[in-house]
Amino acid sequence: MATGDIVAEAQAHASNRPYIIFLSAHSSYYQGRVDLGLILWPLLCSEKCLAVFTRDAFTVAHLNRQGLNKAQFVGHFVMDNLNYTSKDLQLIPRVWTIALLPGSRLREATNNLILLLGLVKEIATHSTVLVQFWAALVPALMPQLDDIAAPTRWQHRAGKLIFSAIKWSFSEHKLEQVEVICSADAFGDISQQSSLIIGMTGTAVKQAVGLGKPVNAVPGNGPAFTYRFAEAPNRLLGNSVQVIGTQPANSHIIKEAALAVDHTLQDNKYLASCIKNGLERMGRSGGSIKIANYVANYL
Repeated sequence: MATGDIVAEAQAHASNRPYIIFLSAHSSYYQGRVDLGLILWPLLCSEKCLAVFTRDAFTVAHLNRQGLNKAQFVGHFVMDNLNYTSKDLQLIPRVWTIALLPGSRLREATNNLILLLGLVKEIATHSTVLVQFWAALVPALMPQLDDIAAPTRWQHRAGKLIFSAIKWSFSEHKLEQVEVICSADAFGDISQQSSLIIGMTGTAVKQAVGLGKPVNAVPGNGPAFTYRFAEAPNRLLGNSVQVIGTQPANSHIIKEAALAVDHTLQDNKYLASCIKNGLERMGRSGGSIKIANYVANYL
């Protein structure tokens, strides 16, 4: 079973054993067609290659038209490791929920979270609807919340980052402060129950799109999540992802991103399109068991 780039696929072929390929590094969405090059196509067409699973149905259609009938799409397996714990997120009813995903590489995730807290303040300042915030963090980031809060005028209390300088009042709801509730063990629940996701990461953004969520992204200073990194999935994941800015986020980009969030939450037609787009781009969950059943049936 080979997944990855041409190196993994070539190794599978060189083993002289039957093999299955998950074509994770190629998609017709990138350039409007699937470009396999001169080496990969013979590996897929080999009699030893039993099946080719792709990351989307669009790529299957192109491969089938080229005569590769063994290509099929059963869903992307990243949709199968979203663990739902049924955790009570204590969400305020009828209030938009925004999830913050600063990433998993610790030093960069710390800087990204500081950037996102600045964006939260801008959203709270300019939003025309009431919103609430949850941050899905890696466990190693939780002990750093005191250090993150101190220089940014936020306060940390038992997993909550609190900014008291902004007060909201919308119809029946009144909030005396802005809160970001942080958790390291509820990513699946937070993503599922969110109205919109602000993501500065890779795989989690793909999962969010697959869940039908709109995703806004602002480029960071890297080294991983930069404009170039953020823009590439934009082609792969379609209109579900909006990248704000073409350089590391500054005060102007942060304000632009806050306005984009407010506009997105009020665009019902766009929100509905994200649900449809997510199914087209990522498929439903269950792809892993379907591939596993294919292997078991062959054996």
